Amino acid sequence: MIKIENISYGYKPKQPIFSDISLKVGSGIYGLLGENGVGKTTLIHLICGLLFPWKGECSIDNSNSARRSPELLNRYFFLPEEMQMPTESIYQFAARHSVFYPRFSRKDFEQNLEELHIDGKQKLSAVSYGQQKKAMLAYALALHTPLTLLDEPTNGLDITSRQALKRIISRTVDDESTLFISTHQAHDFENLLDHLIILSEGEILLNRSLDEISERLLFVRTAYLPEDSLYSEQDLHGYFSILPNEEGEENTPDIELLYKAVLQVPEKIKMIWNE
Repeated sequence: MIKIENISYGYKPKQPIFSDISLKVGSGIYGLLGENGVGKTTLIHLICGLLFPWKGECSIDNSNSARRSPELLNRYFFLPEEMQMPTESIYQFAARHSVFYPRFSRKDFEQNLEELHIDGKQKLSAVSYGQQKKAMLAYALALHTPLTLLDEPTNGLDITSRQALKRIISRTVDDESTLFISTHQAHDFENLLDHLIILSEGEILLNRSLDEISERLLFVRTAYLPEDSLYSEQDLHGYFSILPNEEGEENTPDIELLYKAVLQVPEKIKMIWNE
């Protein structure tokens, strides 16, 4: 679905944010993790054709996204972290804009609004940032575009709303669609992601499916620090560690622990896939 080929880009001459990076994104729920300022939003803007690479190409469904053709634009939807809200309700906004998206479901839109506790008749410009965010998420996930890109979707949401968002995502994303989520809050999407991409200072440190991660890495809690630990954190109950999964044990990756490990000991994590 998304193909990034040898992209280089920066906002200032001779100061690249990305230098010759490549990436492929298929169907499923992808998490793009990274600290603030490492280039997550820039990467999404390049994917969507909102920025133009110095060299290389970004394509969606084999179409160069920088050309922003009408045939391609109705196949994806990008919801930024912040946007200028119109002086109309989310109902009015949806009525004007959803005509460009052939898979829009009014029924799902209404259900999303209900789950997120949003009054669709209120003016978007007159409600809080959190309410605006929930209204736009309800709309974005009712479009059913083959590709949906969300930048920091949980910013401004309380715990209950974050849980509701996860339920909506689980219900909405099918096997043929792609949801690409950029976030620095790894724990917000536990048990939801199919694939994990970790970005640091314009470099892709990790790009693996959760199945691959669970096959190669073992996440364990122990009373003592394991000798073969790749990365560990100590708490009142002992140690929470990442080990090589030499016996192929079934386990569930802890995304937040892995995120910290990749940022702090990237060479140790890379070594697991280079063996």
